[in-house]
Amino acid sequence: MKQFLRLSSLLLLFFASCASPYKGLKPSSSGNKTAYQYKPQFLKEVYRCTVNGRVLFKKFHLSGILLLKEMKNGTVRAIFQNEMGFTFFDFEWDRQDSFKVNSIIPQLDKPAVVKILKKDFNLFLMKGLEKESEKILVQDRGKEVFYCFTIGEGYVYYVEEGNMLQRIENAGKKKKVTTINLMGKHRANDLADSVMFNHHKANFTISLHKINSHVDE
Repeated sequence: MKQFLRLSSLLLLFFASCASPYKGLKPSSSGNKTAYQYKPQFLKEVYRCTVNGRVLFKKFHLSGILLLKEMKNGTVRAIFQNEMGFTFFDFEWDRQDSFKVNSIIPQLDKPAVVKILKKDFNLFLMKGLEKESEKILVQDRGKEVFYCFTIGEGYVYYVEEGNMLQRIENAGKKKKVTTINLMGKHRANDLADSVMFNHHKANFTISLHKINSHVDE
């Protein structure tokens, strides 16, 4: 009997761990709201950036300056350089949100790493989302609002509390893949002062801290 109860408990824990963390959310009646009220609007922002990761058995640590800039032709650039001006990567999005790698160092030029970086910035800058897939979900108890979009075989949730975007979560059908915590947003369309990208499955983190006094390009 004890073995049966122990087995039953283990099975319950297993199925609970496999359940989606968003299972309890329900549709909201606020049909006029949208996550796009939080889409970042900027001409130029500069962050101190730290990237830590591992590809196979090789660890890497990079630190420097990340420049986010909207160009005159409407394209957006994300350029990560060290303090001496050496470029780790240079990414670009056109007006239609098509992504392009202008340059990237061999250490990062791996399909899996480029895929992660592309998705991270797409989520952070709200690019390439399927607008027609947006759904607004709320908790039975709690003050958070979840703006949900379908991306690939998973979902992205833009999580609002107190009329401000607090974090971005990418998840599969059962588990979270990435959480992007946003700290120090002053207005809805501002880029956050501090940003932490945490990948729950991949050994990869990115931290950003805004530099208020812009450095020279």
